[in-house]
Amino acid sequence: MQQIDFVIPWVDGSDPAWQAEFRQYRIESGMDASAIRYRDWGTLPYWFRAVEQFAPWVHKIHLITWGHIPAWLDTSHPKLNIVRHEDYIPKEWLPTFNANPIELNIHRIESLSEHFVLFNDDMFLTRPCVPEDFFREGLPCDMARLNIIRPSSIGPLILNNVELINNLHTRKALDRHLGKWLTPCYGLSNLLKTITLLPWSFFPGFYDSHQAQPYRKSDFERAWQQWDEALAKTSSTRFRDCSNVTEWLIRYDTLCRGEFVPRSMADCRMLTLADESVEEIAHLIATGAQRLLCLHDSTEIRDFEQVASTLLQGFEQLLPQKSSYEK
Repeated sequence: MQQIDFVIPWVDGSDPAWQAEFRQYRIESGMDASAIRYRDWGTLPYWFRAVEQFAPWVHKIHLITWGHIPAWLDTSHPKLNIVRHEDYIPKEWLPTFNANPIELNIHRIESLSEHFVLFNDDMFLTRPCVPEDFFREGLPCDMARLNIIRPSSIGPLILNNVELINNLHTRKALDRHLGKWLTPCYGLSNLLKTITLLPWSFFPGFYDSHQAQPYRKSDFERAWQQWDEALAKTSSTRFRDCSNVTEWLIRYDTLCRGEFVPRSMADCRMLTLADESVEEIAHLIATGAQRLLCLHDSTEIRDFEQVASTLLQGFEQLLPQKSSYEK
């Protein structure tokens, strides 16, 4: 079995030193101007507990950080690698407060395995999983589905990804691997959505599950060879903006090449945290009903402290014991 690493970028928006640098470079408006995007929910210990309990087979965890390290974290753990931005991102692109350069340059982490799973710090395992949930036959497990890009704050970035894909791949790429796009394991609804878009002569867009994403390091290296100018331009922007591309570009490329194994995403869910929804979400966490959960923050939350408290109660019910990653 191949070695599989987990990678998780994390930021502590309450760190005074980080706040000072953020204010120094902060733009007055834009996609990353709000400090809410960087607030810490206090869930990171449970992320490590979940990995230890539900994915003990992981080879190494790479925690990417601006420089701050949680006081509770045992940095001497043999499976833990603390990676600061300056350890792998070229210095001309630092400091950065943009998730896209942080993710697009991951292949530069010196000790990173060829096979790794990229988490965001709002993505959690909530029941046991096996390596084959992420990789089979050396290929990432994924769901290939055509999609129409919805208007949203991130929509322009997705369009940038899709433009580069269409410049490189024709729709014949899908035809060559049609069986991987039209497999029953995706479920009828997903199949129908792809089928309705098959008459298009180009890729209109791709479905994004917003879940922990398996990647090969070599796919990032290939992307930099193919799109060096676009990736360097994104890496040079300190805050996310509409000219950026995202790490999903690498995923789209592997889908078009057929370099993946089809997998259902029915055991994964993305949920938006809100005053009205947090109790249901906490119950879902506590019961371990899904393999993976993505808990999306919201600017509409009225009582952050109460929502965070309820959320942590759900994690505490599922994962009450400290992990070996904690002091």
